[in-house]
Amino acid sequence: MLNALRWSASLGAKFFRVVATQTVAVVFFTLVSQVSSLLASLLPLKVVILLGSDGVPRYFPTFLAELNRDLLIAGLSLATLCFFLVHLVSERIVTWVTVLGTSRLLVKSHKMILFENQDQVAAGGYQRYSRALAGGVFIGLAMCGLGWFYPEVAMVIIGYIVVVLLLLSVLHRYNATVREKLETKLRDLLNVVGGIGFFVAFAFLVLDFIVFDPPGVIVAIVTLILSRQIMTRATGLVADLAALNQQRVKLDALFFHGKVLLSSPVQHERTIWPLLQPSARQQWVRAVLEEFSDDDVTDIDCEWLQTGQTNLAALRAITGSRCFLVKFFEKNRSSHALHEATLMGERVSCLPAPRFVGATQVQKFHCLLYELPAGHSAQPAEVKLQVQSVRSELLAIEPPSQLCHRYQRSRPMLWQRLNVDLLERMYMATTSDEQRAMLDSLMENLARLGNKLQVLPLVLHQPDLSQDSLWVTDDATALALNWGRWSLEPLGAGWPEGVGGLQQLASAIIKASESRPALREVAIEDAELSALAFALERECNRQRYVQALELLPRLMGLMNEHNVHFMEQGQ
Repeated sequence: MLNALRWSASLGAKFFRVVATQTVAVVFFTLVSQVSSLLASLLPLKVVILLGSDGVPRYFPTFLAELNRDLLIAGLSLATLCFFLVHLVSERIVTWVTVLGTSRLLVKSHKMILFENQDQVAAGGYQRYSRALAGGVFIGLAMCGLGWFYPEVAMVIIGYIVVVLLLLSVLHRYNATVREKLETKLRDLLNVVGGIGFFVAFAFLVLDFIVFDPPGVIVAIVTLILSRQIMTRATGLVADLAALNQQRVKLDALFFHGKVLLSSPVQHERTIWPLLQPSARQQWVRAVLEEFSDDDVTDIDCEWLQTGQTNLAALRAITGSRCFLVKFFEKNRSSHALHEATLMGERVSCLPAPRFVGATQVQKFHCLLYELPAGHSAQPAEVKLQVQSVRSELLAIEPPSQLCHRYQRSRPMLWQRLNVDLLERMYMATTSDEQRAMLDSLMENLARLGNKLQVLPLVLHQPDLSQDSLWVTDDATALALNWGRWSLEPLGAGWPEGVGGLQQLASAIIKASESRPALREVAIEDAELSALAFALERECNRQRYVQALELLPRLMGLMNEHNVHFMEQGQ
């Protein structure tokens, strides 16, 4: 905390050295904006009170009580409008001066372009610091005012803030749960602390009215308003400083001559990697195995297993005569873990994957457990053959109907993803009238293509088939290890779109139809059309429009052949 405060002070000193005038102007107009906004929201309440009264309430200041009631209502209403306009103008001035100050800071730092949106980051950091400084000035002025006309409440607020800071500091140091809350949900926690602080001040005020010598009504009202504003500004100040500290590396690189852009330091308590160290993994791996196995888990031999996926680690855990695959997902891969667990929970028969044991969490990181048969990771020479084997096996699997319904309610299908907005960008890459005519024809027949894809049987598609993600058993059976990006696609989608790949698709469908009756009535040309449509979508998503245009002749040729065949059948 002290380190963060020292860094904030050095950042502020930098701002005042280089753009002192702009910084003072931003702080001043931010204060004006905050005060005018406060008054613009409070004065309408006074107007409502006057409208409900026969005269001017006696607790109004004397110079206001002497005025005519209707004149006072009109004056307060006009003042409300004026304060609101002052608030709007002040905000515009703050934005304008912030842009000027940021530009001068970046010019003075003599830095090249370091990262995307660096001007927005610099402007946001400068404005956030100025807003925090303005909040600090507002809190100081408000506390001085409270200390002048109601010092008891001022002492209560100061005492509360000191106690909260000390308590949070101790808990942050010694309690992992509170530390995680402070680092991930700081603003929510600050809002709660600020709300409690206001009610502490309110409770003291009520106690003072009941037991001790209370102040006047106006003083009590002003005290409540200032107490609320102090807590709100204090919450915003801490949140702004914390947000600045999170961007410390980027702001240092932007504003300080001696700083360069480095990778942000890794916060070990938020990653899976400390748990994967040889000295740390034995304990939690044993706990995971004991959760799902009745066997006596004693000696465990853990080995690193390559997955080929970022932020996903895998361990091969051997205990006794059994071997397990332990997959450990970083928090930004939680969706992959849940998606994979959804498929494995269906217990799809004949799925080319290790036997799924269960899913759990280790320190809030998702962990999936499989039983791994005897075998080895795929070797380079056998990858191509094993990939072909897995794809062929997936054709023969009938996806559970409930899984299909859930998937289609959650994810867009290929015939929905192939839309005009995606395909019309191909016009930018066309180089001949023939290409444009072919693309026009595709656009006109897009609905017919969608109908063809929609009636094809659905097949499990596994995009992660590489050397690192394949396990070959002792009986030469290939198993896919990474299922975090599985999808349901129409038959043929995902197969290689080359001539050789489509020939393999045809023979694979014929073989798979022996065990899956739904494939027996499918025309091979329709499955090839699906493969080409899937490839077309893939190339468009990658903005490889030249390659996408090269697919059009074969795709449109299949559609035209099907149309002729349909017309001949009709005759």
